Amino acid sequence: MAVSSRGLRLAILLALVWGLSYPLIKITSGYASPVVISIFRVVVSSFFFLALTKGRIAKGKDELIVGIFNVALFMLLLNFGTALSPNPGIAAVMIYTQPIFVIVIEKILGTNLSLRSIIGVIIGFTGIIVSVSSSSFSLGIMVSLLGGLTWALGTVIFSRRIRNSNILELNAFMSLISIPILIPFLSLDFYFIVNPLSISLLISLSVLAQVAGYITWFSMVKEMGGIRASSASLLVPITSYFMSFIVLGDLPTELEVIGSVITLVGVYITLSESRTGKS
Repeated sequence: MAVSSRGLRLAILLALVWGLSYPLIKITSGYASPVVISIFRVVVSSFFFLALTKGRIAKGKDELIVGIFNVALFMLLLNFGTALSPNPGIAAVMIYTQPIFVIVIEKILGTNLSLRSIIGVIIGFTGIIVSVSSSSFSLGIMVSLLGGLTWALGTVIFSRRIRNSNILELNAFMSLISIPILIPFLSLDFYFIVNPLSISLLISLSVLAQVAGYITWFSMVKEMGGIRASSASLLVPITSYFMSFIVLGDLPTELEVIGSVITLVGVYITLSESRTGKS
């Protein structure tokens, strides 16, 4: 059957939560460097997840690897990419090359992928390319692209090895192990303007993107599988354009609108397919 109603609700929630996080990152980067934002996010989320699990964490080699790819490295690349991009929506677009990387990795690993699933993701990604084609290449785009690759690697490992893990305990562990990994990067890039607004922005971003976003994301992978969850995540760049307009006043271009429509068609094709294999 097609994706469940719960899966659709999770996809819509993720699109809203992570779509809003991109303009928030852009605003917050005016008060704190990307490394500071990354560390603040994992520290705050650690407190939240440990409180929710009453101190229990899901630890192991696979959990460590997923934590490095999906939290530590991903946070650095996401926040640097967004800060260096002229428009947060563009950074979101490049981060969401992730579904293409997931399909390539799964194919290399021998997963039997349906033609409909592949076509849907390719159409969705084509919409993303159309959206970004009106922007000039920048360092932020390259950094965000690397973020999409690390996210894909973590997603495949989670889906194949630890898909049945307790989501809250897994996130508690991933947040904790990311702290010592991120701290050394402070020497490379540090600035932090401490005032009530900056602290409020950092806490809001941490709770929204790190706690609510990660719970929703891993729940989606559990519900849909890595490929279809990744395809559904293509809705996030679309909402990031909308949220960037509401929060920052950045109007989407004509190509961004056209690309968003193409992406929606691709996501629909993938999510309306019957579930098969490990996808």
